[in-house]
Amino acid sequence: MKAAPFNMLLEAASRYNILTLTTSCAAACVFCSHHQNPKEVEAYYINKLTLAEAENLVEFLDGSKKITIGESATRICEGEPFAFEYLMDILKLIRGKYPNAIIQITTSGIYIDEAVLEELKSIQNIEFNISLNSCTEEGRKKLYGGNAHMQAVAAVKMLKKYDIKWAGSIVAMPHVVGWEDLEQTIAYLSEQGAATIRVFMPGYTKYTKIALPEANIAKDLEQLAKALQTTIKTPIIVEPSMINNLDAIVEGVIWDLPASHANLSAGCRIVSVNGKAIYSRVDAYNSLYTASNPTVSYEKDGKLFSCLISKNRNTSAGLVFNYDIDPEAAVRMKRKIEKFSSRDCLLLVSKLGHGIISKVIESSETLKVEIVANNFFGGNIMCAGLLVLEDIEEVLRAQFKVPQVVFLPQVMFDEKGRDLVGRHYIELEQEFDIEVVVL
Repeated sequence: MKAAPFNMLLEAASRYNILTLTTSCAAACVFCSHHQNPKEVEAYYINKLTLAEAENLVEFLDGSKKITIGESATRICEGEPFAFEYLMDILKLIRGKYPNAIIQITTSGIYIDEAVLEELKSIQNIEFNISLNSCTEEGRKKLYGGNAHMQAVAAVKMLKKYDIKWAGSIVAMPHVVGWEDLEQTIAYLSEQGAATIRVFMPGYTKYTKIALPEANIAKDLEQLAKALQTTIKTPIIVEPSMINNLDAIVEGVIWDLPASHANLSAGCRIVSVNGKAIYSRVDAYNSLYTASNPTVSYEKDGKLFSCLISKNRNTSAGLVFNYDIDPEAAVRMKRKIEKFSSRDCLLLVSKLGHGIISKVIESSETLKVEIVANNFFGGNIMCAGLLVLEDIEEVLRAQFKVPQVVFLPQVMFDEKGRDLVGRHYIELEQEFDIEVVVL
């Protein structure tokens, strides 16, 4: 890995509203993705960020939106936020500068104790995403390199006392800890008050050295979630989801939020909000979030219903959706594609994105859409963000006739048009005599 240039941290703040503070992490997760990269991948680490540098990054955040700490939208390997020695100073600075902003922190929980929670309570409007993965000592020792880090399990019990909103997440490793451990952890997160529980199918590349899950683990996780949902009120979301439509299907309802007092439930399809037809799941979520006391039309068991959700503007209605596509992004995509309607075009997508993108452009009869496999990373990787030019070249060489225009997903490239190994998409144009359009 290389030391991340400061401008990369600035990009994360200004472009994604993500405050990236450290690569340090003491959890030592056995499934850590940082250890599964091919050596050619251009990954970056943060080399001792100073307080002054962190303060500078805060100036580039947008206080009208949620500020995220502990996740990465760039090529920087993100660490544990509470491992950054100046975190509390920065949180207080953010609160002073952006008094109404929600600060969302993704954490393993191993640094959280009563003293930390006391400080966070005074800062206010803090939300946690806690990646617990297992709530048992035996299970955690298997997942964290022999260390149980049980302080994280204890920390979860304290959150209700300090009135901190939080969601739980689990990287599902039943082939390591057992299915009973996974069920127990989901139940524990629910009992302690998690708003939602996201269960992630373990991703692995062809370079991984840990035990691999069964081939049908995605289906098994879906079945487990469905079974547990009959007794657990907290919405359980399995990711990634192989969505193949834009229907705004409700995956769950967060108890004690506004939507829980209406007749909405998992499986409902949101048809319109305040009379405006809904395009996608993202559209449904955003329309509900920004509305005050919205009237919602929805389909349930083949019948149409309507209800009023009593809520303030710019607050969550409490409905949980899978992520598909923002309608504005869909319009931009279609407009770009239409400019080349008279030419021979090929749209290349990932396996995960195929169902959604196919629905976005289904009105186009001349555009060919094809899935690109993540062969460079291998394993069970199937997302556009981990595609590289090498994967694209394999598809183009297999074409009976190379198209004139090739559309590629934006998420493949950085702001300079380079993929994860540093190759620019102009190489494709030169090699195949085509025009590349990034969507």
